[in-house]
Amino acid sequence: MSLSMSTLNVLRTLGYDKPTPIQAQAIPTIEAGRDVISVAKTGSGKTLAFGVPVLRHILDQRDLGSSDGPIALIMAPTRELAVQIQRELKPFLKAHSLKAACCYGGVPIKDNIADVKRGGNHVMVATPGRLIDLMASNSGRVLNLKRVTYVVLDEADRMFDMGFEPQVMKVLQSIRPDRQTVLFSATFPKSMESLARKALVKPVEIVVGGRSTVAPEIKQIVKVVAPEKKFNEVLFELGQLFKEDEDARALIFVETQKTAEDLLDKVMKKGYPARAIHGGKEQIDRDDAISDFKAGILPVVVATSVAARGLDVKQLKLVINYDPPSHLEDYVHRVGRTGRAGNTGTAVTIITESQERESIHIAKALRQSGQPVPEDLQKMVDSFMEKVKAGEEKMSGSGFGGKGLEKLDQERERERMREKRAYKTGDEPDEEAEKEKVSEEDDFTVQSSANPAPAQIQVTSSSAPPPLDVPHSDAPSSGLPDLDGEIIVHRTEKLAAGGAGGDHMARVLRAAQAIGGRLTKKNMIHPGQPIDNKGPDAGAFHTTLEINDFPQKARWAVTNRTNVAKILDRTGTSITTKGNFYPPGKNPQEGDPPKLYILVEGDTEAVVKGAMRELQNLLKEGTQAALDNESRGPGGGRYSVL
Repeated sequence: MSLSMSTLNVLRTLGYDKPTPIQAQAIPTIEAGRDVISVAKTGSGKTLAFGVPVLRHILDQRDLGSSDGPIALIMAPTRELAVQIQRELKPFLKAHSLKAACCYGGVPIKDNIADVKRGGNHVMVATPGRLIDLMASNSGRVLNLKRVTYVVLDEADRMFDMGFEPQVMKVLQSIRPDRQTVLFSATFPKSMESLARKALVKPVEIVVGGRSTVAPEIKQIVKVVAPEKKFNEVLFELGQLFKEDEDARALIFVETQKTAEDLLDKVMKKGYPARAIHGGKEQIDRDDAISDFKAGILPVVVATSVAARGLDVKQLKLVINYDPPSHLEDYVHRVGRTGRAGNTGTAVTIITESQERESIHIAKALRQSGQPVPEDLQKMVDSFMEKVKAGEEKMSGSGFGGKGLEKLDQERERERMREKRAYKTGDEPDEEAEKEKVSEEDDFTVQSSANPAPAQIQVTSSSAPPPLDVPHSDAPSSGLPDLDGEIIVHRTEKLAAGGAGGDHMARVLRAAQAIGGRLTKKNMIHPGQPIDNKGPDAGAFHTTLEINDFPQKARWAVTNRTNVAKILDRTGTSITTKGNFYPPGKNPQEGDPPKLYILVEGDTEAVVKGAMRELQNLLKEGTQAALDNESRGPGGGRYSVL
């Protein structure tokens, strides 16, 4: 390894005598410029394996300009891991006068934007979600990725599972194709390997100690107990630990946030200072808990799997799986929080007889790490395998995939039902009819009043039903306008000059017929409304959308200057707000201005239809936001008067 004197001095200061196996293999390969897939057990020094080569990579590049972005980009799946990576690399970067920025969710994005705008960040450590937020901020003018030539995906299996793959691939598509890409993880299932190879070019695969194995320094204990005795086992293990070493730390893993809070209350009632870490906590609370845990202020932490990756505490000697993990990779990362950097540790997994499915992964982890499988655990495995052979149970796959998309599908279905309830009118077809209907993008009607015959020209899909009449504004309404229906675009009427097209009375009659026909059509202005789109600057085509009866948030969304300006830039149309606002239950009388509506004008039917579709989408979003606020109810204050 060709390391600089500054790097060697930092290594000596930190007490590194020799490289770990993964460092000895990965550092020369990465410095040679190859793409790398590296798999090694937890606590084996993977951070320095990709952190040391980044120094030479950056120093060989030209200096950063005032508007240049980072040269190296490191992505991590969790906030805690991102912070830890930055902290471990900081001494090496400081020795070479290099800077790093760490961007993750849970904190105001304005702080991250300020760090990026200050410039001079040679390395950026970020979570995928916040990185995409920065890329999209200010129309992409905040973060510049043109200088990125070195990309690291830490905990690559998690990054490429079904929840993170879209974000990661979107980021990689925004980076120059001649980049060097490096993937590191403690586990790397076969199902993830094919996905990872999409992002790499002829990668070198380095595997140290197996793909999903527990370090031999960790003593693994599995206890099969009754559900009501699980907490007693936790107290027994904690008592044994602190009896032998008062300065030790213990980390208890659970499956859900509710279980974490419940178990935290029980542990604290027994006299153990403790905190909980899970996705429902604010980022500042999670950071404080980890800091206190490392400093010894808190000897016990209860956490979900959010803390299973990257958490490195030197005095952490006991890991308890209060709820067994659902797959092998999660088990490896959980127990890998102890026994790091050559130290010894103990991992205790508490399992009940009803959790036969989880016993498969635990037994496999024990066998792969060369430790004996307890007899009662093996009985659970055999029982489950018999049920699988009989067709009563089904084997679960490996890895983290699947859970994210199912949750997203459920959320989309709930949102679709809310929108349907919000926008449904009395004359809408049922669900089966909607499935047979042709896509709304292909259904539109053009009406012409410039030619005397025929009075209407309809362009519709052959399978679509004819447009239905909409009641006048003085009739009781059955609901809000249908934002998913067909958009009707009208040709602007302009009277012929001179005596062309017949005598004066004939022209007046044709114009009156055209206007009278419009007043009963969908998306058109109502009785008493002025025909105000016939001036010399009027577009060749126009359409209208009544917004009077939508919630205030929705009306604001389609009338505020910023949103309208964006639509004008994209479509080249003219958008005008007309009419007066009438409160619910009140309708305009004869001679009064019409209800509040939007007039869209353009040179072609396509641009008018496109602008109207964007306005309808804004109305949907505004209406949904109003419904969400109503469902949450009025917010209470911080204090109550008793």
